[in-house]
Amino acid sequence: MNVTLKILLSLVFVGCTPDYQVIDNKEVRVVVDSYVQAEQLEELDVLVVLDTSGSMSDNYDDVGDGMDILRADIESLTLDYKFGYITMDPTNLSYTGPYDSSSSAIDMLMAPSLLPMTMLEEGFGATYTFFDSEDGLAFRRPEADFLLFLISDEDEQSAISADLFYDWVHDELEDVNHDVVCIANPDDGSQQSGWANEVGYKYIELSDLYGKNMIDIKEDDWSAWLSDSSYLTQRTDYIVLSESDPILESIIVYVNQEAIYDWTYVEETNTVILGFVPDYGSVVEVGYNVYVE
Repeated sequence: MNVTLKILLSLVFVGCTPDYQVIDNKEVRVVVDSYVQAEQLEELDVLVVLDTSGSMSDNYDDVGDGMDILRADIESLTLDYKFGYITMDPTNLSYTGPYDSSSSAIDMLMAPSLLPMTMLEEGFGATYTFFDSEDGLAFRRPEADFLLFLISDEDEQSAISADLFYDWVHDELEDVNHDVVCIANPDDGSQQSGWANEVGYKYIELSDLYGKNMIDIKEDDWSAWLSDSSYLTQRTDYIVLSESDPILESIIVYVNQEAIYDWTYVEETNTVILGFVPDYGSVVEVGYNVYVE
């Protein structure tokens, strides 16, 4: 690396350099991109709110398989987890669980079919009712992160709007990380009248509020999306640079303020890829120069 560039970028990390410098008679700008590695997951509760009306019975195997796929991903992060399943009928709520690291793949596969068939398809209302029920209070752990799945082939039919449900969930889970995943039919509910005053795209609306797309239950392989549809991610070993065309010889990488050299730059994706996975909570910084046009 050019010695001048190396000194310049080293100073970036101690806050002793201006944003612009002149090197080899060209004006360059210093850029520092960074990310903080996620903290290690400790406890996780997963609640599956499942439509058990007659039209959903063909999807139970997909639900069971999908949750077992998700469980495998979770076990790479923590073994302190549990799954619970409830129906979408808040007037006659049924629950099965908990399932944890001691549960077999067969247990996970059978769990959806252990719930009774119901007529109501009120995912928001059922979740609200369950949180304050005896089973719900026993299932939820105050300090555990929370993942909620709402799975139905019909529109959400309770008299609770997506905005109101979103606000309520955030209030209930304000002290922990949480996420909501909707797996539903994208139809507008016009094939039936529904039970609520407002039938619309409430699962789509809720997904939008969480910054993601609703998963289409009619997709052939929708269960494979489960592990990619929450905040549960593996540790990251790369960073996409915010500025294109970095001066390659200027790139310098720090992990926890210590310079490291086990990395590569991929021009096609403008990405710095580390040769190792930083520990939980690590601060990764990439400094580089770009020419000022």
